Amino acid sequence: MDLKDIKAIYKFLKDTDIVEIEVEGKDGKLRLRRGGAGHEVIVEKAGQAPKVEVEPKKEAAPSKPDNIRIVTSPMVGTFYRSPSPEAQSFVEMDSFVKSGQALCIIEAMKLMNEVESEFSGKVVSILVENGQPVEYGEPLFHIEVSK
Repeated sequence: MDLKDIKAIYKFLKDTDIVEIEVEGKDGKLRLRRGGAGHEVIVEKAGQAPKVEVEPKKEAAPSKPDNIRIVTSPMVGTFYRSPSPEAQSFVEMDSFVKSGQALCIIEAMKLMNEVESEFSGKVVSILVENGQPVEYGEPLFHIEVSK
């Protein structure tokens, strides 16, 4: 197993909820385990077991303007941008919305639940694709409110 393979497995692991993975091949065994501040990588080859600590790069978080508010999913379900497949979307990018205005629907257990904006402002990003499953608390929209 070469460095390219290890990097590919590491990239796969960090983009999932998997906490630990062990891969065994003819060249040896690789175990990756996600932990608190970093990730632990253990590579075993022919009787030796070097241990390497890999700290993910701390990327500077892009500065988010103070006037951007996030609308999150109030439940687990399926995200829909319109009330029916042939209907127009509740909102589009750069739409201006008022507090209490419907932004989308989350379908949960065959019930359609409207998600309303808590803020008045402009929709600057829609973070979820139509028909995509969403989790409780998952960001759905960014709304720019007036300062």
